[in-house]
Amino acid sequence: MSNNLTEKAIEVAQKSGATEVIARLTEGPNYQIRFSNSNIDIFKKWDHSMLEVFVAVGKKITQVDIQDPTQTKINEMVQQATSFAKKMPDSELYDKLESTKHTYKPIDGLYDKSIENFYDKAPELVNVAIQKSLDVGAKRVAGVLYFGKTNTEVKTSYGNSGSYDSSFYRLTIRSFVDFESSGQDVVVGRNMANVEKEFSKAGEEAGKLAKMAVGGKQGKAGKYDLIMSPTVAANILGQITDGANPLMILVGMSPLGDHMGEQIAPENFNVVDNPHISEGLGSRAFDIEGTPTSKTLIIKNGILVGLIHNTTSGVMMQTESTGNSDLVSFGSGSKFLAPTPTNMVYNAGDYSLDEIIEDSKKPTIYITSNWYTRYTNMLEGEFSSIPRDGMFLIEDGEIKKPVRKLRVTDNLLRMSRNISAVGKDQKQIFWWEVYTPTFISTIKVADCNITAATK
Repeated sequence: MSNNLTEKAIEVAQKSGATEVIARLTEGPNYQIRFSNSNIDIFKKWDHSMLEVFVAVGKKITQVDIQDPTQTKINEMVQQATSFAKKMPDSELYDKLESTKHTYKPIDGLYDKSIENFYDKAPELVNVAIQKSLDVGAKRVAGVLYFGKTNTEVKTSYGNSGSYDSSFYRLTIRSFVDFESSGQDVVVGRNMANVEKEFSKAGEEAGKLAKMAVGGKQGKAGKYDLIMSPTVAANILGQITDGANPLMILVGMSPLGDHMGEQIAPENFNVVDNPHISEGLGSRAFDIEGTPTSKTLIIKNGILVGLIHNTTSGVMMQTESTGNSDLVSFGSGSKFLAPTPTNMVYNAGDYSLDEIIEDSKKPTIYITSNWYTRYTNMLEGEFSSIPRDGMFLIEDGEIKKPVRKLRVTDNLLRMSRNISAVGKDQKQIFWWEVYTPTFISTIKVADCNITAATK
C-alpha cells in the first residue's frame, strides 16, 4: 500500500505539470511516557503516517505534507500544490534533483525488533530510572521517554526509490532535591540490548548531580576554564558544525563563511558527518533525493575541510552532493530542499571526567546542562547560553561548590580554538536543545567569558 501512495503522488504531480517530484512516506507506531513528581502521568501511543511531496515546475517549487494519506487526499492536495508551484517565482535556492539512478547498501542495526515488545517493558524501566535517582538523593523526578518504529520510503520522479525500518528511544530525565537543585541526563539510541542499564545509569547520574547542586549560590562573573558535559558540548560546539552547510553560510546563519581551510580547533580534533552508524538517529543509506549517503569530513586535524551538500548546493559550489539532502523548514514556513547533517561525530579523547577535573588547577566552571543558546552576532559566532541544573566551581583540581545564575557569553570559534582537553566518554546526544544527533565527549575550553545572569 505504501508503495502505491508514493507512486500515486508522483503520478498526480507529473500529470499536473510537475517536472521533478519527490515523495517520502514515514509510518509507524510512536509512544510517549511522561513522568513528573516521580510518577508516570502520561502513556500514549499514536500511529504516525505522513506523506511529504516536493514538487518542482522548472525552478518553481513547493511542498505539501499529507497527514494520514489516502488516494483521494493525494489526488486533491498534490494537484493543488502543483498548481500553486506554477504561480511561484523561480527559486534562488533550487537548481535540480539527483537524476542518476542508484542502488543502496543497507545499514545494519537501524532496526531492533525488540522495540516491538518494548511497549510492555517501558513503564517498568522508566520506574527503574526514577527509583535509581531517588536512591542516590533526589526528592522528585520528571522527564519524558519517546520510542517507536518508523518505516521510511522515498521515491523520486527519476526512478530512485528505497525504504528501510528503524527503531529509536529517547529518554530525558531530570531530578530535583529542591526547587533550585537539579540534575539532568539524556540517553538515546536504537539498540535495545542494554536499555535497562542505560536508563538506570541516567537516573543515577541525574540524581547525583541534583544532590551535588544543593546549596548553590550566585557565582562570580569572570574568565574561567570551562568544562562542558557531552550535552552542553553538543549544543554549543554543534552550533559550529551545523554551520558547515552552504545554505546556512549563504543566508548568513553560520560563522564559518570565510574560514574554509583555516585552523579552527586543536590539531588532534576531528569531526565527521557520518550517516552509517547503526546507533545514529540520523543514519540512512540514501537522502531524500535518492543520492547515496557518504561520510563527510568537516574538521580534520583542527582544520575546516568540508561542507555537507545536496544536489543544488553542489551545483552552486561546483562540487558533488554528499547525500545530505532533506526537506527542512525555518520557523513555521514551508519546507524546502536543503543540505542537512545526519550524525555529527566528534573524535573521543584520552581523559576521564575525573582526570579533566583533577587537571583543572585554575578556577574552572563545570556545566552539566544548558538551554537558550542565542546569538548576538550570528556571522561572527557571538552567543550566550544559560546553564541549567548542576553547575560547579572547580579550584585546585577539586569541585569546591555548586554555583548558580551564571551565563556563558563568548565566541564559538574562539572557544573551538581554545579546546584544551577532550574526554573519552563519547555518547550520542539528541534532545530539544540539540537537533542534530551528535556523538561527543566531555570537552574543556580555556579562558571562557562567564557573566552573571542577574545582578
